[in-house]
Amino acid sequence: MNMKKLITIGALTSIFVVKAWGSVFFTVDVGSLQDENGVALVDKGMLYLISSGPDGEFSLPTPGSVTGGGDDAIIAFWDLSAEASTGGEYIVSSGEVAYDGAWAQGDNLAILWFPDLTLANQSPVASEPFGFYRNTSVSGGGDAWELPEDGTLLHSLKFFTEGDNPLVNGSDVPALLAAAGLGVGDSAGPPTGPSSVATNEDNPGTVKFEWNGASAPGGAYRIERKLAGGSDWTVLGIVEEGTTSYDDPSVGRGKEYDYRLVAINGFDAVLSSVSTIESLRSSLHNIATRGIIGGGDNVLIVGFTVEGTGDITLLTRTKGPALAVEFPTLSTAGDPVAYFQLGAPNQQSNDNWGDDQFSEIQALLAPRTNALPIADENSKDAAMVVTLNGTSLNTIISTDTEAKEALGLVEIFDATEALPNDATNRIVNLSTRGFIGTGDNILIGGFIVKGQVSSKLLIRGVGPSLALESFNGPVAGHITDTSIILIPPGAAVEDWITNDDWEDEGNSAEIVAVSDAVGATNFETGSKDSAILIDADPGLYTFFLTGVEGGTGIGLIEVFLAD
Repeated sequence: MNMKKLITIGALTSIFVVKAWGSVFFTVDVGSLQDENGVALVDKGMLYLISSGPDGEFSLPTPGSVTGGGDDAIIAFWDLSAEASTGGEYIVSSGEVAYDGAWAQGDNLAILWFPDLTLANQSPVASEPFGFYRNTSVSGGGDAWELPEDGTLLHSLKFFTEGDNPLVNGSDVPALLAAAGLGVGDSAGPPTGPSSVATNEDNPGTVKFEWNGASAPGGAYRIERKLAGGSDWTVLGIVEEGTTSYDDPSVGRGKEYDYRLVAINGFDAVLSSVSTIESLRSSLHNIATRGIIGGGDNVLIVGFTVEGTGDITLLTRTKGPALAVEFPTLSTAGDPVAYFQLGAPNQQSNDNWGDDQFSEIQALLAPRTNALPIADENSKDAAMVVTLNGTSLNTIISTDTEAKEALGLVEIFDATEALPNDATNRIVNLSTRGFIGTGDNILIGGFIVKGQVSSKLLIRGVGPSLALESFNGPVAGHITDTSIILIPPGAAVEDWITNDDWEDEGNSAEIVAVSDAVGATNFETGSKDSAILIDADPGLYTFFLTGVEGGTGIGLIEVFLAD
């Protein structure tokens, strides 16, 4: 008989019933067990109810003895070939077992099942296959195998194999592993927990959970996971004894998980220490917005949020003269000034980039970041290096001392060199308010999604909603109807993504849900604001915010990482 076929999972449910004091009642289901040829093992074999005796420990059967050499005692036994069953579920006629001198309330109980023994032959030979089941409270499922205080508990023992089974897929019956892979005379005993556990990111979207030093004779390992800080463990799967790793492909992006290993057999269950990992995620590695730098309400305002722990170093630039070198036909700001604000009292500013932090700025140019050098070290472009710590909401306000009402480019480069796969700080959103003109004077944004996994992105073009107090309005001169064009990395024109009214794409309900999740104020039903929600692969994205039918006015670009 194939021993692996008898490695089973057991689940225990209990129901109080009105029965005579001092007895316990059993039903048993062995209908899913099969031999190496797939033949059902229903209606055969001997079932034994065993007490561990005064020492509280169970002994394995030995040749010639069901209870082995310890002080275990047979409390009751049943010949399943003589019991009526329905598909392997037995309500044994002799199911009532009364207390007597051999056992008492609080004793440890176990079930042994020998599929090839009979009433006439109850002497197991060497390597005789058997199943051993004892529920254990430490494993986190089912009732402990102790007699109830009132002595009237119906124990329903469920055996089933590793394959699909209604008890696994369609029931709330908790699953536990039973040591049914042993033969009489085989060595076995309580499992041991691992000497070390670790979690490694094997590839994007998968976590490899690894361990060393564990054993579960006649049993297996159960892999469990929960969100860090949570209390509910999820069973991911069960692997054979001797396995040392498990690949988990079901992780979310940027989530912190706890993993543990449960080495379990019919004798006991041993938990490993907890190993924590944060799954891979992406960041907005650098962001940029091009728009008119005007005066009064028409200054160019860029806001962004940094989220996480630890330090993050940023290079920020507001380009006017340098932009004219790159695009000679554009009308650009003559002398931009940038004000960086981290909360009301914390502000620094720069007029000409060579005046302050010159060496720090030079150190963060390419290849450290994607920032190309400014050709003229004496140019009137503005730049700053800022180091932030922890989560923060930040604003850059750009003005032009020459008041040309012309184009400028605000850039923010993340100098973090490591991939965003842990709790380090990252840029998670961008918000730019500026005047939306026509032709070259529309608002243009760009950003890089950095990482190894895609990320859900919410991109919004706010205009009509700026008339509402909920959007810090009313804003005079706001644009009344916006439209977005998003260009994914390397996309041909026909693959550009567009949106005029945010409710037109059929995913407005998800846009509402994601807006709530990222802390963005939701649009009102019927508004003419625009929005796009996509799963964005790593790469460079560009988007345009325009007015519909040539409309102009103040608008707001928003980009949110939603995971």
